[in-house]
Amino acid sequence: MRGNRKLKLPAQWIAVLSLLALTFPAEVHGQPPNPPLDVTPDRSVGVLSEDPSYGERWSTSIFPFGNYTGPVSGAPVFCRTYLRFPLGIPAGSTVQTATLFVYVDDYWPGPGNAPMSVYPVAADWTPDSVDWYNMGAWPALGEAVATTVVSSDGGWFTWDATALVQEWASGARPNYGLALAAADLNSAASNWAAARRLTASDPATLPYLAVNFTAPLPTATPQPPPTAAPQPTAAPQPAAPTAPPPPMPTPIPMLLPETGAQGVSFPAGLALAACGILLLLACSRLRRR
Repeated sequence: MRGNRKLKLPAQWIAVLSLLALTFPAEVHGQPPNPPLDVTPDRSVGVLSEDPSYGERWSTSIFPFGNYTGPVSGAPVFCRTYLRFPLGIPAGSTVQTATLFVYVDDYWPGPGNAPMSVYPVAADWTPDSVDWYNMGAWPALGEAVATTVVSSDGGWFTWDATALVQEWASGARPNYGLALAAADLNSAASNWAAARRLTASDPATLPYLAVNFTAPLPTATPQPPPTAAPQPTAAPQPAAPTAPPPPMPTPIPMLLPETGAQGVSFPAGLALAACGILLLLACSRLRRR
C-alpha cells in the first residue's frame, strides 16, 4: 500500500504539467494584436431640418447632432451627422474594439447635456446625391448601437462602436457608415444639440474611429514537391567478351581390328602367350636329350 501511495503523487504532478504544457503554447504563439488604427471619414455631412437663418442647412465640416426647438419658428429642429469610415483592415481580421471619437466645441440653445446615440446607416449615400433640404430623403437608420451623454463642457466624446464595426469587418452588415443623432430621434424634449462648429477647419478635430484588430495568420502557400533533376543517361556499355569454352580433350585413338576381324581380349592374349612360352620350353628340353 505504501508503494502505491508513492506512485500517486508523481502521477498527479504529471497530469498538472501536461495541462500547463497545453496552455502555455497557445499564449506564447498566439497572434499579437496589430497597432490601433485611427480612421477618418471618407464621406461626411451634417444636416438640420430647419433653416438656421445663417449659413447653410447642411455642411461637410460642422457636424451637428441632437434635437432642439428653433428660436425663430418654435418648431422642433432635428440634426444629424452622417459619417462613413473605410476600415482598410485585412480580410478575415478580428476586431477587438472600435471607438468613435467626436469633438464638440459648440452647443445651443444654452449650457446643458443630452444623450446622443450612434446608429448604423441602412442605405448607401453620398453628400452630393441626397437632397438634404428634404428630411424624408435622409438615409434611413437602424437601431442605436451606443449612447453617450454629451455635455456643454465640450472636448472629445466617445461611443463604443465595436459591435457595429465587427459586423462591417465580417460582412454581416454593409458598411454604409454611421450617424450621430439624439437618443430620441423624434423628440426635441432634450432641447439641446452640439457640433464641431468653431474648429470646423481644423483637421485635428475631425471625427475618427479607433480600431483595434488582429490580422489573420498568414497561410503557408503549399509548395510543389521538388522535381528530381534529370540524370544523364548512361551510354550503353559493350558487352563483356565471352570466355571461349574450354577445349574438349582430344580422344586417344583406339586401335581397332580391321573390319571383319574379331578382336582379342586381354586375358585371352595372356593365355596364348603362356602357352607359347611353355611350348618353347618343351622344345628346348627335347633337343637336350
